[in-house]
Amino acid sequence: MSILSNRKELHSDILDQLAKAQSGEFPAPVLTEDLKQRLAQLTLLYGVPVEYMVPDVRLLPTESIRFFYMDRNWMDRLVDGAMSVGVLSTQEAVFNLSFFKQIYEQVDQAQLKLRSTLRDASPPDSGEAGGPITGFIFRSQVVSDFPGLEINPTKDGVTLPILRMDTLSSNTLLCLVSGVPDKVEFIQPGEGLHCGVFPNDNTEDPGNFYLFLRGLGKGDYEAGKQIEDDHGVKLRGYGSYRTGDSQPARVIKINDLVSNIVATMPEGSLEGDKLTSGGLAIQLTKTAQKQPYETGDQFPSCNPKKSVNS
Repeated sequence: MSILSNRKELHSDILDQLAKAQSGEFPAPVLTEDLKQRLAQLTLLYGVPVEYMVPDVRLLPTESIRFFYMDRNWMDRLVDGAMSVGVLSTQEAVFNLSFFKQIYEQVDQAQLKLRSTLRDASPPDSGEAGGPITGFIFRSQVVSDFPGLEINPTKDGVTLPILRMDTLSSNTLLCLVSGVPDKVEFIQPGEGLHCGVFPNDNTEDPGNFYLFLRGLGKGDYEAGKQIEDDHGVKLRGYGSYRTGDSQPARVIKINDLVSNIVATMPEGSLEGDKLTSGGLAIQLTKTAQKQPYETGDQFPSCNPKKSVNS
């Protein structure tokens, strides 16, 4: 049997419960893992229509990249909207008003672990819960040409955790990062490792192609690391293809290439001034390409933070 109360007594009871909750007399709520993950997905824009992120296609033309901050106040309003679905009484409204900070904090923690949970991987050992979240939208043919494109955002040389990385379309990539990077590296998929050479478009240089020379672990030259001269220019070896109607197309003149590499390699970098078959294989290795992007002033000094009365 329930006891009815008048409006004045009801409001007084609500205010009393609210005061007790904010003073810590009531235990803080613990969200279920499913609910935390669902709210974390929402705040990381899962299910948010693309037109909400890019309201006009002219803001993101082909072959462009756009960096941005995530507004945590706006993200909290997403949580409020989702939580409001279950508010069917004054008691539940008081609950949300009393514990909204604890709810936001749990969602912030879940954001850091969401990607590793979805990928069944170990959670990152860095990242600041409730800290700044930045990101970029990259629209380019590169996205469709390299489905396994890797992204490495760093700050002062330290890798920052990626909270979300998904393709919004065949040529558009969305990436969200915990923190504010000063450099973002775009790296070809690791399976791109193979033997190859670069076509020589400079007619003043000898040969049909070139390759970047690498150390072989002799002298002061680390094995596999590209060698640079005193001016920071990477050393190149040049080669040519066989010619003649009876010769197959694009077959390398190996002896000439080896002679060019031996003559170009720095003193002390070859044992006995000879290039072995293994050394030639290292020189011909064409690794996955890496393109660094210095963000510079793409992220201004402003750092969107939650307002006091979020």
